[in-house]
Amino acid sequence: MRHILRGTLTLAAVLCFASASFASNIGNWIGSSRSWNSGDMSIVRASVIAAGNTVEADEALTAGNLSNDNVLVIGEPTSTPTAGELAALQSWVSGGGILLLFADSGNSGLPALNNIASGIGSSLSWSGSVSSIPTLAGGNFASTGPPFNIVGQALGTSPGTTVLGGTLLATDYIRYQALGSGWVFGFSDRSDHNTFNPDNTTVNGQLFLNIVGGHATSAVPEPTTLVLTALGLGGIIRRRLR
Repeated sequence: MRHILRGTLTLAAVLCFASASFASNIGNWIGSSRSWNSGDMSIVRASVIAAGNTVEADEALTAGNLSNDNVLVIGEPTSTPTAGELAALQSWVSGGGILLLFADSGNSGLPALNNIASGIGSSLSWSGSVSSIPTLAGGNFASTGPPFNIVGQALGTSPGTTVLGGTLLATDYIRYQALGSGWVFGFSDRSDHNTFNPDNTTVNGQLFLNIVGGHATSAVPEPTTLVLTALGLGGIIRRRLR
């Protein structure tokens, strides 16, 4: 009996340890002109992989592909997804996914980004231009972490297209919105670009490490669910041994 109980406690401890960090599967839409598989984003890609995450190859927007993703990157899309693709994307975000929508200076990615946002029920939109230095505000896991608290720090950027709607995260460079159990982040400019050295020693890199580690979709068990499962298993075993 002691051996069984000791094994149960060990399982609970292992699961608690596993919950301390969460590894994301990061999807990339094949309709992006520059995804995280682009050479322009090689530093941020390497950084999130080094932190234990997986960056998947560019794929189509299907329910099956999205079911394996915690985060999805759409960077400067070349076209608007179909109605069916937008429905799958909306369902995935509402179920707990994190969607990153990147514009770039020169309005690259518009109007497809506006169509994507409105097509999934988000109030985010892109219009005009912004050039001020973006300082990260609090109130969201993207800035408060884990693993890093970067509230008040300045993000490396270049002039971009103003993001409107949602909640401000870094002046008008980054805004976000909760949709169901998930999140949509709108970026004015490619703050994940190699120009800004977005690795895990810079504010840019820390921002994306926070984002990819800040939430879990229904495709992967939540850390708290794992712990409760272990504790529940222990309770069942104890009752059976009495």
